[in-house]
Amino acid sequence: MAISLNLMTDAVEGACSRAETQRMLEVVIKRQMQQLAGTVKDTASYNSAAHYPSNVAEIEHICRLLWGVVPAGESLEYVHEHLRQQIIAGSTPTSSAFWQYPTHYDQRVVEMSAIAVALIDANAHYWLPLNEQERENLTTWLLSVTELELPPNNWRWFRILILKALELLDVEINQSVLANDLEFVDELYLSDGWYQDGHTGVLDYYNPFAFQLYALMFVRWSNEESALCQRLMSRAIEFSKSYQYWFAEDGKPLCYGRSLNYRFAGAAFWSELARSGNKLVDIAVARTCWQRTMCWWNEQPIWDNNGQLLPGFAYPNLLASEFYTSYASPMLAMKAFNALALDAEHPFWQASIVPLNDTVEPIRMDHHLLLRRGGVYMLTNGPACAELRHCYDKYSKFAYSSDHGLCVESHQWLDQGWAGDNMLALRHPKTGQWMTRTRNLETQVADDYLVSIWQPFPGCQVKTTQRFSNHREVRLNQIICDEPLDFVLTGHAVNRWSKWFSHEETRPARVESDELFSELVLLSGPGVPRVYPCAPNTNLLFPHASVPAITGQFPEGSSNLLVEVCAGKNESTFNNDHIRE
Repeated sequence: MAISLNLMTDAVEGACSRAETQRMLEVVIKRQMQQLAGTVKDTASYNSAAHYPSNVAEIEHICRLLWGVVPAGESLEYVHEHLRQQIIAGSTPTSSAFWQYPTHYDQRVVEMSAIAVALIDANAHYWLPLNEQERENLTTWLLSVTELELPPNNWRWFRILILKALELLDVEINQSVLANDLEFVDELYLSDGWYQDGHTGVLDYYNPFAFQLYALMFVRWSNEESALCQRLMSRAIEFSKSYQYWFAEDGKPLCYGRSLNYRFAGAAFWSELARSGNKLVDIAVARTCWQRTMCWWNEQPIWDNNGQLLPGFAYPNLLASEFYTSYASPMLAMKAFNALALDAEHPFWQASIVPLNDTVEPIRMDHHLLLRRGGVYMLTNGPACAELRHCYDKYSKFAYSSDHGLCVESHQWLDQGWAGDNMLALRHPKTGQWMTRTRNLETQVADDYLVSIWQPFPGCQVKTTQRFSNHREVRLNQIICDEPLDFVLTGHAVNRWSKWFSHEETRPARVESDELFSELVLLSGPGVPRVYPCAPNTNLLFPHASVPAITGQFPEGSSNLLVEVCAGKNESTFNNDHIRE
């Protein structure tokens, strides 16, 4: 059974104060310790499997708890003792519980970074109690990352944290490796505080819970006014100015990109930013974004009875997982409990909750445009992280939303009567296979519109132009094809179920629930309005959902399909002045 954290802790909202946040963490950790100790029959290992073996997932389980336990300090003394003993045994080569040394591209490196953080931020619990031999074993194990090959992306930050932590403990490290990794990360910087995760151009939640979070920790540890630290701090502040628009007024985050299993991990950026003490940080915005998203997440049924965060997004769902999602992986969300490192008198906890600013004009962010007004809507012509499961659904749709979520397997089941959101699917004239936008041949970005030129298959080319107008999206698809092609165009999903094969009926392209609406208005071009049900469990917010659609056939030659995409909260749940997109 999946339950919410509020239900597990018998809280009304949760995370509204430091004391309440502490209590919620303690409830989770108490149940987790029972699981680690083997005192419960139910184990989490059945939830999902990753590309690494179960013994490595067990290391991951221990280390991901550290992200929440370390900031909690003295109040979890018994947990520190248990985890410290696990680390000692795991780093001792002669122990039967030895974790083995990592190899190239090894998941162990990811988890080592949490131990590095514990050695510095909870030094009295994880370093000072160790005897000389235990310290030597642990440092030798951690130093083994020095010569390893790591993925050319956010993974470099893991080695940076490991080496920097050891340096602070007066362990001799290879300074050139540290410098090279810092230089590599610096080269991934784009603009406005955002980094690409590798040289792919992809922007996603790895910015707040990896690049920016680790950068802020590095600055805090360095405690110096070096040019590098000043640059990292400046970027974090700049990043906060646009990242705040990824949160709706009720705290719902933009549903976009990979690793959505990590849920509220991105909230950790806000509390770490507040911890920096920089005078340019807007503490009220940081507190508001952190608290509102934590309160929203606390209401979602995403935990099991053992305090294990289940794979999925707003509900347990393996379709949201990646090949690197083990049963323990979602616990990276524990990062957000780093707010507990700030005492109750810190300005973060004293700050008032403020209204999050709406923006009438689109906010441009590299290849993305964002609009936040009564929710989050993003238009994108950016690239996809192509090696991942459902990557094109997660990155290559025309639009993404906090209220409406995203669907995976959006076009796979069209012939069976199911469809996903925000796509233009075209049927190959020979194979009958449905294809959508994956890679762009060319993109253009202006102040108020996006252009992508893409080819679903040879013999067909599409130019898509998107812009926001009067809180709606205007979406133009210009198609050139060598022969007639069937198509399906869809809008945002809504938490209302349509019966199977209801798409065969011609009816207005509008879906409405008690909370939400979504509509496509055909302005010009071929097609008839319909409504498609989404395949069960393919929308990451709602197990059951439906989408408005326009279906038809493009003739040979050139065609234009111009629609207005309208979506938002119903007047019954949201003031009419805030109808969006």
